[in-house]
Amino acid sequence: MDFVSNREPQIQEMLKVIGVKSIDELFTAIPKKLILPRPTDDDGLSEYEGLQLMQALAEKNGFTSFENYLGAGAYEHHVPAIVGAICSKSEFLTSYTPYQAETSQGMLQAIFEFQSAIAALTGMDVSNASLYDGASACGEAVLMAMRIHKTRQKILIADTLHPHYRDVVDLYLSSHDLSVEVIPRNKEGKIDLQQLKSLLDSNTAAVLLQSPNFLGLVEDIKPLAGAIKESGALLLLCANPLSYGIYASAGELGADIAIGDCQPFGLPLQFGGPYAGYLSCRQEFVRQMPGRLIGETLDTEGRRGFVLTLQAREQHIRREKATSNICTNQALAALASLIAMLWYGKEGLPKLALTNFQRASFLKAGLTAIPKIKALSPGTIFNEFAVSFGMPIEDVLKAFRAKGIEPGVPLGRFYPDLQDYLLIAVTETKSQQQLDKYIQTASEIVGKT
Repeated sequence: MDFVSNREPQIQEMLKVIGVKSIDELFTAIPKKLILPRPTDDDGLSEYEGLQLMQALAEKNGFTSFENYLGAGAYEHHVPAIVGAICSKSEFLTSYTPYQAETSQGMLQAIFEFQSAIAALTGMDVSNASLYDGASACGEAVLMAMRIHKTRQKILIADTLHPHYRDVVDLYLSSHDLSVEVIPRNKEGKIDLQQLKSLLDSNTAAVLLQSPNFLGLVEDIKPLAGAIKESGALLLLCANPLSYGIYASAGELGADIAIGDCQPFGLPLQFGGPYAGYLSCRQEFVRQMPGRLIGETLDTEGRRGFVLTLQAREQHIRREKATSNICTNQALAALASLIAMLWYGKEGLPKLALTNFQRASFLKAGLTAIPKIKALSPGTIFNEFAVSFGMPIEDVLKAFRAKGIEPGVPLGRFYPDLQDYLLIAVTETKSQQQLDKYIQTASEIVGKT
């Protein structure tokens, strides 16, 4: 729709009706120092000058000149060109929030296929139409568990869950009358079965674990799941969805609710978002799921169609019956993830996951072969791992950055006892030459100490 501004006669007529002499009078409550002067005819830049300015600003960004090994929940993956080509089509771009959903059959079908892909990937019965991100998915999963176990008042959260996710969960639960306890990690950075058992009791509603965990280690979920089941609590499993390409799915591991962030599929880093969270569960819990659920049906003429089957938030049902106040399912971001998943397919996705695992394992082996450098744990990893260079982390960062490498995320900002450790992420975007350069640089750094 074109915008047609009001002409002067119209403006004067409206001012007369409301009893004001000028538009400026409407802003008298605002301090004059905060009011910008009206633009003049020769204010601003021409289109060409504006493009030149944008180019000059873009050239100040040195990101592309650095080799990036940052991870911790947001990873540098290749985004297939087909993702942008399809997502930018107006059929999707302009209908990504289907408030009048049944008129957006293409978008509804895309979301339905997203649900199907997530359910298949996680090994669960049903998935919703995505959530804001991995952090909010964790929060919603805990609230979901509380609705399922109404008489239980305790939540257990692994110390190895992403600290930012834990902060969001704490905020979600801050107004609820329940206790939240942290399951401590052992010296190898994983959750110990005996530590978990000591905290489990008949009042525990759910246990929230992450695998691969924040420290990059694959947890021994099956024995943990067995103990959780014995207590009657629910297992909420957060995971990088790409890891399911080579490791057992959440369903196979005994999870009741699977959650995480879809960022590894088709979503660039883009300054931290927007991303899309996934949440899938067993069929018996479907009516406690937050957000939207798209269903497949037939119309009166027998044609295949799609509808919003469940929308259990207060906009659609009585507030006291609502499962969530989630008001978007990040449909465009979820579509990008779906396209990437379909692009790789059943054969390509395991290969992509294996590539991530192999390149991360190669770098870990190369680094730990250097004297003074040690890994936090010999445990199984996916595409992230933590190492110590045996020297102050600030010196490590400075030396790597001088070589054009952003070496990883300092773990001291999250765990005080891991001040000297660096969390390093490796994806398919790193070549053999780049990994060799990292190892060589590390060798030079520790060799000078």
